[in-house]
Amino acid sequence: MLNTVNQETKQYYLTIDGQEVTVTEEVYRAYKRPIWAEHKRNDRQKLCQVSDGKGGLKRCTEDCSKCSRTKEGNVLSLDGLEEAGYSVEDRTQDVAEIVAEKVLLEELFKALEELDPNSHRICKLLMEGCSKREIARIMSIPQSSFEYQLKKLMASLRERLENYI
Repeated sequence: MLNTVNQETKQYYLTIDGQEVTVTEEVYRAYKRPIWAEHKRNDRQKLCQVSDGKGGLKRCTEDCSKCSRTKEGNVLSLDGLEEAGYSVEDRTQDVAEIVAEKVLLEELFKALEELDPNSHRICKLLMEGCSKREIARIMSIPQSSFEYQLKKLMASLRERLENYI
């Protein structure tokens, strides 16, 4: 006795120019195969690689949503970062503001390079966190003389950079 299985014929559709067109399974698979392959390639690229214990690498098989490692170049979402405990603030900044800050910094670096050795030393000690009293002692000058030199130095830097502020 033969068992016959009642099989329904499945219909395949492709959307072309906003219209669903009925196609054969063969045409459907031929059309979709490159799309599926691209999705699979993208998913594979997101997987990180771990040591196989023999000096080589193998694909990680852990749940990526719980993984502490992320492969370089993966796209991170702000929601994912917040869920991981990172504070994400909206810091949108105008491009013109970024360029202005960069130009100001470049001009400041130029001005610092052109300082006389004494003024350059004062700036360096200030950046290292030395107090005014310590700098005066290191330079072997009275604190009042140091205060005067610092005032002159700041005025000259301010004058040079005021066009950029």
